[in-house]
Amino acid sequence: MDQTSKLACKQISYRFFTGAQAPLKADLFFDRKTFRLDIPPTAPKPEWAKLEHHRCPNCTLSDDCAYCPAALGIAMFLPTFKDCVSHTKAVVEVDTDNRTIVAKTTLQSGLGSLIGLVCATSGCPLTRFLRPMARFHLPFADEQETLFRSFSSWLLSAIVQQRMTGTDGPVTLDGLKQHYQDLSVMNSHLAERMRNSVSRDALLNAVIILDLFAQIAPDNIDGGFEDILDAFTVEDE
Repeated sequence: MDQTSKLACKQISYRFFTGAQAPLKADLFFDRKTFRLDIPPTAPKPEWAKLEHHRCPNCTLSDDCAYCPAALGIAMFLPTFKDCVSHTKAVVEVDTDNRTIVAKTTLQSGLGSLIGLVCATSGCPLTRFLRPMARFHLPFADEQETLFRSFSSWLLSAIVQQRMTGTDGPVTLDGLKQHYQDLSVMNSHLAERMRNSVSRDALLNAVIILDLFAQIAPDNIDGGFEDILDAFTVEDE
């Protein structure tokens, strides 16, 4: 991407400092209107990113689509991290237009945030429901933060759609539950796609962490929101 094109996009940059080498970098650019990840025509197109390689059984892309969009997004930075070990300590710095977020964490945690952002913005139909949250990217979010943001985003989206279309009806989380169940299937197949392209476990374990988040959302919808109830606890008047 040339400099003019970069200026027309929103940018989020990840920097991983492990102390043993130069920082590991991943610079991502997004369309300002749709917030779709920019994957240049010259980006790597490895065999493992082909759509038919461990294709998700619930994939809705047409057969004439040659590559999995989420895999193509990850392929842009996979070579940088393919030899990384999950539990390596790192300082991870995330730069956005509005703020810089720094965390002392592990490589797998930082890569989980990075891969989650890429998948949500890649153009994969199964992750498109996450795009509104990706616009306000919050790296290193824990389970409660993720659930709070996800449920709130889904319900607000439904209310806005009703207002814009002049329709009415109950607003529920049922559709979100199905999206997360589909996402969990996608995560498992994404890990299989990547398995033979990495020599260490950081990237694979990052996907496993993302899948844990995908699994707790349906459990909370069915089970009474046990993981976010504390967020609504205040002192008695």
